[in-house]
Amino acid sequence: MWDVVIVGAGVCGAAAARALSRYQLRVAVLEKGSDVCAGASRGNSAMVHGGFDPEPGTLKAVYNVLGNRMFDELCRELEVPFERSGTMILATSEEDMQEVYRLHERGEQNGVPTQVMDRAALLERWPTMGEGAVGALFCPSGGIVCPYTLVIAMCENAARNGVEFFLNTEVTSVTAADGGWHLETKGGQAFDAKIVLNCAGTHADQLNNMVSTDKFKITPRFGAHLIMDREYIKWVDTTITQTPTALPTGGHTKGMGIMPSVDGTVILGCDAVDYTDPDDVATTSRSIDAIVDYFKTFWTYLPISAVYPRFPVEGVINAYGGLRPHPDRDDYIIGEAPGAPGFINAAGIESPGLTAGPAIGEHLAELVVEKLAPAKNEHYLPGREVLKPFREMTQEERVEAIRRNPDYAKIVCRCEQVTEAEIRDAIRRPVGARSVGAVKMRTRAGMGRCQGGFCQSRVVEILCEELGLSPLEVTQSGKDSYILLGESCSHHFEEA
Repeated sequence: MWDVVIVGAGVCGAAAARALSRYQLRVAVLEKGSDVCAGASRGNSAMVHGGFDPEPGTLKAVYNVLGNRMFDELCRELEVPFERSGTMILATSEEDMQEVYRLHERGEQNGVPTQVMDRAALLERWPTMGEGAVGALFCPSGGIVCPYTLVIAMCENAARNGVEFFLNTEVTSVTAADGGWHLETKGGQAFDAKIVLNCAGTHADQLNNMVSTDKFKITPRFGAHLIMDREYIKWVDTTITQTPTALPTGGHTKGMGIMPSVDGTVILGCDAVDYTDPDDVATTSRSIDAIVDYFKTFWTYLPISAVYPRFPVEGVINAYGGLRPHPDRDDYIIGEAPGAPGFINAAGIESPGLTAGPAIGEHLAELVVEKLAPAKNEHYLPGREVLKPFREMTQEERVEAIRRNPDYAKIVCRCEQVTEAEIRDAIRRPVGARSVGAVKMRTRAGMGRCQGGFCQSRVVEILCEELGLSPLEVTQSGKDSYILLGESCSHHFEEA
């Protein structure tokens, strides 16, 4: 029997696994996707929220603020890029300014320092701020991080300390059993555990409602983002968003925004559309058009408009989407489920879920420790072993890296300067890459201007070499997303 089974390898599940690996516990993480960070934690805006926005006293407010304060040390230990670039709520009308003052007051209640800026203060800090921007709220503690790099790093640290990960493992039933819980999976594998942590994102209501007397519903709330080429990052040094907008089905959206990324690109988005399918993350023309139409107008307010007077649609290199799990009670659902002792929820973790996740994970681990009283893991290893990206090395470091490993001299992805050494390392690491998409998330191979047009074939070859696969078995992101569908015609002609 496992001591703990965690369902879901997003930010909360990964943080809980990492925290629990500090104890002598048998911990399993079950993830329905083909890789960790395959759900809600992957497809977001990559913002680390300051904490001025949530309603004071809610779990959203509590864990947002606690989580934000963890990021400096957490990312330092795990070698995850993180920047406190700040967050701005831009006002373009006097009505917007009233919202700015309201958010400033709410920030004070949540213990989050913010600054109200009039137009003069805006121009002093951003001299090219566009006409029509009348003021803003600025939060210096806001930041940016790569969400999947963070989740992967926490999973690698957990695996380094004995946590076991089971991918492509979808839980289909949870029932009470002697001394704990019995979980059945789609593939026929069964798991028995003393404690279950429900971190299942848009599926968390399904698992809770199998066992708890307190039923709730999760609405999958879709949001799309556009990614712009690196050339624009020079004029985007902080996150700038519109004032929040209430949604008819509950809660609110922080609306559209322009965000720098830690990887040197610019992110635009997102919209907010309620779905019924908890797994539908397909980016639609409707969402893309909504973002493009918004920025055709909003662009003139931004500092970058002094260099690019109109929104440069041609600078968009990709789009992606994700689902936020919106609960029917408009707050996080955290703690032991009523009527189900040992079944602990972390459900409805929508925005600011990425920011709150590390603190929620620590809290879940505390609840487990209270119940099981395990001994400390005296052999716990902090951090993870990860190679410094070749694109970030000095010339001297590159020469030394190539001397140690000639694969550093083989550039696979020219756009992002990713080497063969880094791709092989990404496959070999704990919870390593098993698909082209997984390599992409760990190394950025395929994330540049050409979007894998030149490097994908070599990534497929390396996956085959490392994992003993046929090219026909390599997928983009697991399941049936095969890169190649069959052998070439010329091969059959040769046989004939």
